[in-house]
Amino acid sequence: MTGYVVIQRNPHSGTRRRSHHILALIQGLKAAGLTPRLFSHRARLDAFIASHQANSTIRAMVAAGGDGTVDDLLNRHPEIPLAILPLGTENLLAKYLGFQRNGAWLAPRIAVGRLRRMDLARANGRLFCTVASVGFDASIVHHVHANRAGHASRWSYFFAFLRHLVSYRLTPLTVTVTTPAGTSTHHATQVFVSNVPKYAMQLPIGRGGDEADGLLEVQMMDLPHIPALLWAIAWLFLGRNSGIRQQATDVRITTRTPRPPGAPPLAEVAVEVDGDPAGTTPVHMTISPRALTIIDTRPPDQHTTEPLPLRVQSPMPNPVPNPVLARDLSHAPPAHSLSLSQPPL
Repeated sequence: MTGYVVIQRNPHSGTRRRSHHILALIQGLKAAGLTPRLFSHRARLDAFIASHQANSTIRAMVAAGGDGTVDDLLNRHPEIPLAILPLGTENLLAKYLGFQRNGAWLAPRIAVGRLRRMDLARANGRLFCTVASVGFDASIVHHVHANRAGHASRWSYFFAFLRHLVSYRLTPLTVTVTTPAGTSTHHATQVFVSNVPKYAMQLPIGRGGDEADGLLEVQMMDLPHIPALLWAIAWLFLGRNSGIRQQATDVRITTRTPRPPGAPPLAEVAVEVDGDPAGTTPVHMTISPRALTIIDTRPPDQHTTEPLPLRVQSPMPNPVPNPVLARDLSHAPPAHSLSLSQPPL
C-alpha cells in the first residue's frame, strides 16, 4: 500500500513526554510503504489534505492526543478514515474501539486498511463520537477548560468536582426526545446523551446500544439536589437504572419554561461533548448512522466486513470545529523534541 497518513498531534495532550509513540508510528508506517506527515498546526494539515483530495492519496488520518484532538480532527475531516494514538487523559473513544497507546502496534493496522463504521452524533451542528451531557458534569468540564494552563490532568477534574459539590445548583431542563415510536417530552436536571455504551470511569450510560445502531442513548435524571444526583450515578455504576432512559434519533434540551410569575429567568446550562465545552442550552442533538469510518483494530475473526478502499470521500456538510483545540493548535510550537527526519509542519 502507498499513500499519505496525516497525523495531528496536540502539544497539550501529553504528546511531548510520549513522543516515542509517535516516532514508532512514523517508523512503522514508513516500513509499510506509507508516507506519514506530522502536523502541529491544524491550518497546515487542512491545506495539505485540500491539496491531495483530488487524487485520493490520503489513506488515513491519526489523532495523536486525547478525546479533544479526536473531536477536532473528525469535525474538520469526517470523510477520511480515522485512527487514534491515545495520548490524552481519558481517551474514551480509543478505549472503546480498542486503540492502544503504542505507535508500533498501530502502524500495521493502518497499513492493512481494514475499516469499520460507527455513527456520528451532532450537537448544535458539532460532531461528536462518544458522549454529550448537560448539567453538573458539563459545568465541571467548562470550569476545568476555563482555568487550565496546558494539559488538564485528572486532578484538575477532581478539584473542580469538589468545588461543584458546594457551588453548583441543578437547573430544571425540558427534554424533547424523538424515538422510532414517536416524540415525548420529559423533565430533567441532568442529561447524558451517548453514542457508545460507557462514559468516563466506565460509567455505563449507554449500555442499551452500540456505536452503529443509528440511535442515541438518552439518560434523563430529574433530581432536586447534588446528593441525589450522586446517589443516582452510583446506581448506574451498579448497573441499575436511574431516571428515564430512551433510544432516540433527535434530542432537544432547553431550560424549563414557563417560570412562576415574578421568578428570575433561569441561566442557560453548560453542555459538553466528548469531554470538551460545547456552549450552553438550548442544544439540538441528532445522529448520522454509520457516518464515520474507523481503522478496525479488532482481531480478524471479529471483522464483520471486507476491507474497504481507503480514499477521501465527499465531506459531511458544515462541520463545526472545536474552538478549544483551535486555540491550542494554532499556538502550538514545533515539536523539535521528536527529532524526525520529516519535521512536523
